[in-house]
Amino acid sequence: MLAIFFSSIAMAVAGFAIFHIPKRRSRGPLLLLLSCLFYLSSGAVVFELAPNLVHLYVSFIPVVFFLLLPAFWLYHDATIATDSWRWKPSMLKHFAIVPVVLCLSIALALLPSSDFQQMFFSSEPVETPWLITLAMAFAFFLMLWFILSCGYVFSIFRRTLAYHKNIRLIYADESGRKLNWVIITAALMFLTWMYALIVLTVENRLAHFGFSETGVLILLSLIVWLVAHNGIKQHPGFSETQETNTEIAQVIKTQAYERSALRKTDLLRIAAKIETAVTQDKVHLESDLSLVKLAKHVAEPPQYISQTLSQHLGTTFFDFINKARIDNACQLLTTSDHSVLDIAYATGFNSRSAFYKAFKNYLNQTPSKYRANCP
Repeated sequence: MLAIFFSSIAMAVAGFAIFHIPKRRSRGPLLLLLSCLFYLSSGAVVFELAPNLVHLYVSFIPVVFFLLLPAFWLYHDATIATDSWRWKPSMLKHFAIVPVVLCLSIALALLPSSDFQQMFFSSEPVETPWLITLAMAFAFFLMLWFILSCGYVFSIFRRTLAYHKNIRLIYADESGRKLNWVIITAALMFLTWMYALIVLTVENRLAHFGFSETGVLILLSLIVWLVAHNGIKQHPGFSETQETNTEIAQVIKTQAYERSALRKTDLLRIAAKIETAVTQDKVHLESDLSLVKLAKHVAEPPQYISQTLSQHLGTTFFDFINKARIDNACQLLTTSDHSVLDIAYATGFNSRSAFYKAFKNYLNQTPSKYRANCP
């Protein structure tokens, strides 16, 4: 009953999310990802309540597996893209193996019931050449899928870390843009596959240590919830106009592949303009300030602003602007009786949590403690 409970919950969450995906560029990959998770989550319900469908369900699990990780990767790709993401024919390479796996699934689905039972649910070894061939093919694709999964998970980890660095190049506020949940989900997927492999291998011999099919469903339910909850509300990290996105892409490309196209005199000149924009024009108090907006304010290309901050001032746009905001906040904390929340909004922060996090990061104490310790 516990297995059916978690299976039903996961199916309900995935099903709800499928019908509430917002219309944005990552909609297609997210729809495919949630559909795969819905299918996998239905296992316990199918086995317990619809045994006549078990043969069909098990037969097409390989196809779902080979759709799952590419869908996750493409969703991630759409979310971190600096340009207007859209489906491209080159992306078909992620699904190149699917037609072959589909042939395997069809062959399994067409097996007589007795052969299917012997292959998957009997302790007796298969003997006929056809069953041996199918069993070997199934094992081969399972191993291949596990290897590919490791590659996708590693790629998602690496690209997310790079994306977080790029966010700090462009924005002073990470709220709604960070993808920590993607890293957690990718790690949880890897853990679930390993856990499921152990359960499949040792069957019931480690049940007293907590290894069971119910444990697999619990982990799968967590994955479904993370993807459904965060996937629906997650906006693309660089959700700007096409013109702005082009400038953002240029900044990231310059930061990654070029050292500096600026002379020292240029760096000094641009640094002075940036300092003036902050100290006199108070641009850092704008809550939606970005590198592109700062560049327009000082009439310099965004990549030049980024290079000046990085190579001359030794910082990023994120740290530079937030340090200026914290300096202003410290002044207000000691010279006014405004609430901490009012000061947070007055200095350009969009939330209390972002203000507290930045304040502790720069001064290693809370705003309230800083105010109490000031003479």
